[in-house]
Amino acid sequence: MNLTTLAAALLLLCGQSCASECVIRVAYPDRERPPYYFGNGAVVPEIAGAGADLLRLAVRSVGCTAELVRLPAARIRLALISGSVDLAPVDLRDGEEPYSALPMKAGQLDARRGMRMTAVVYVRAGDGLPADLNTRDYFMTHTLVTNQGSPLGEQLRDEGFKVDGGAPDAYSNMDKVAIRRADGFAISIANIEALDAVIAARHGAALMRLAIPVRKSTLWLSASNAYFARNPERVEAVWQWWGENSTRRLAEFVKNYPVQN
Repeated sequence: MNLTTLAAALLLLCGQSCASECVIRVAYPDRERPPYYFGNGAVVPEIAGAGADLLRLAVRSVGCTAELVRLPAARIRLALISGSVDLAPVDLRDGEEPYSALPMKAGQLDARRGMRMTAVVYVRAGDGLPADLNTRDYFMTHTLVTNQGSPLGEQLRDEGFKVDGGAPDAYSNMDKVAIRRADGFAISIANIEALDAVIAARHGAALMRLAIPVRKSTLWLSASNAYFARNPERVEAVWQWWGENSTRRLAEFVKNYPVQN
């Protein structure tokens, strides 16, 4: 092979490689939510958290690389609508009209391609509440706190619960319960035990998780309508992977992170 032919072959290979490169912009919340997301602000930290790891893996499942984008919770919705990001985890409120592309089957949301979430509640152990307390009855007259701007907080308010405005991050909201500025901290998680070690490391036995969750929901890995229109097969494949693997792989990632206090 002469030099001209070799150069042409290398150029062709480079072109094929460059054409196959795929970067997907994935938004996620910019506030601390251990062990899922670490750090506050726009910068993605080196130790990003189990949730960030899961988003990267979901994108990698279709041969792409995730460009993680941290945004305030309220801006994630706007970013999906505008198409400035391609994918983001979305937890719709009951009856909320979808504002971005979601997995569908026969005209309905396909729950098999979502991640089931449980909203657990942590309370002060010193209050002497039974572990099997009916959370939905009790917190109609006692104050819950949720992460600021979370769909969970908005949903609970819609249902008539007393919900404090909340701090932006999970650590601060745990503290609000401990110092009696709220009666319980509610957070949606995929594995109901995921936060137990975090809570214990920060507050010892002062806080406890109630056995009965306050609600359940589905977390979708939603795509902007613009990105879905351009890449329907790729997005459908990501959704299929998400439904089949996200819960199990997230539990595995959680085990990789040390408890912080």
